Amino acid sequence: MVQTFELPYGKESVRFELGSNHPVTQANLNTLPEIDLAGDLDKALDKPIGSIPLEELARGVKSVLIICDDNTRPTPAHLILPSVLERLGAAGVGRENISILIAGGSHRPMTDEELIEKVGVEVYNSVPVYNHEFDNKEKLVHLGETKNGTPIWINKMVFDADLVLAVGAIVPHRYCGWSGGGKIIQPGVCGEETTIATHLMITKDESITLGNIDNPVRKEIDDIALRTGLKFIVNAILDAEQRVVGLVAGDPLQAHRAGVEVAKKVYGVPLQPADLVVISSFPADLNFWQAGKALYSADLAVKRGGTIILVTPALEGPGEHLEFLTLMAKRYEEIIALLDQGAVEDQIGAAGALAVAIVKQHAQIKLVTDGLTDEQVEWMGFKRYDPRELQRAVSEALAGLGEGATVNVIHEGAEILPLID
Repeated sequence: MVQTFELPYGKESVRFELGSNHPVTQANLNTLPEIDLAGDLDKALDKPIGSIPLEELARGVKSVLIICDDNTRPTPAHLILPSVLERLGAAGVGRENISILIAGGSHRPMTDEELIEKVGVEVYNSVPVYNHEFDNKEKLVHLGETKNGTPIWINKMVFDADLVLAVGAIVPHRYCGWSGGGKIIQPGVCGEETTIATHLMITKDESITLGNIDNPVRKEIDDIALRTGLKFIVNAILDAEQRVVGLVAGDPLQAHRAGVEVAKKVYGVPLQPADLVVISSFPADLNFWQAGKALYSADLAVKRGGTIILVTPALEGPGEHLEFLTLMAKRYEEIIALLDQGAVEDQIGAAGALAVAIVKQHAQIKLVTDGLTDEQVEWMGFKRYDPRELQRAVSEALAGLGEGATVNVIHEGAEILPLID
């Protein structure tokens, strides 16, 4: 009996078949009931977790900065911001005293069209919206170092605001366990030196893994967020259909941790490691820097010595970190040596390459994409297949793994958290 499987590929899908001699497990995000966003948002803002209500926080302040995640995240900020602005207005803060800063980290700036889609046309026309410039020291201020020695370079708008709020989402994350909370500050609106320091912490502690909230990077991020003045968050939890199934508001630490418990119910999926993992990068399809997140989920779901086939459109090609691509062809030890020698220009890209190098120690990686060229994929040390060749990629992988090889098929690879017994 032949089984057919379909994986998301941007706005389309790709298919492949498997014979019954290969035991298969499919993994999708869990489905929770969609919440009444307007009603639940009002409730969350009325009784925030670990914080006084937003109106009380904002009363008497002269300037408010709302930090919002960028278009690499599906957070429906356009549905959340109007209620936040209404609460600020009730506290006496006019829109002329409010600004929105997009927490793009080291990503490219969003276009005007993307900004309008993110925050909504009414908000865009009534509140100034700015892209963060992580590599422009003139737009940053230095606030010393953390107790671990991480230099704190923060966007001046954060430093200058009387009240700093954040709107984001919670999903599993390789470096800090889960996104959301203080992560919107670091790396969202910090300088390059700060982001390099936290990203390179993956070389120092094995507890820094996907889904582990109790790790040194998360602690560092939270420390930076609180020291730079983040007072209040609104974080959404979305399912595979991008429906909001959970929402938390309040203290950046307490509300975030409560949101993580909800997010675990959506993103945590029991799996046993398989010989072959076929995984889509959805919804992180914008570029390969984002799509690479799926490899960290795949690493948990593949047997040592197995194969991972990453299916991604990589719509905008490699992404902002080109050195990420070239360094991926090197072994973990080689990348560390280059960093020690000061021979790496893009150290954020190097951190990403190190994370992928850890995966490469465990499994062979193949890419199914039309967003990257053969040459670019060769830079990474991988083999490229066209989306129409997915069946061939799977068949060749199984031929190398042998009769009866087990297979995990993962649909929302950039967000799923495999829970291994």
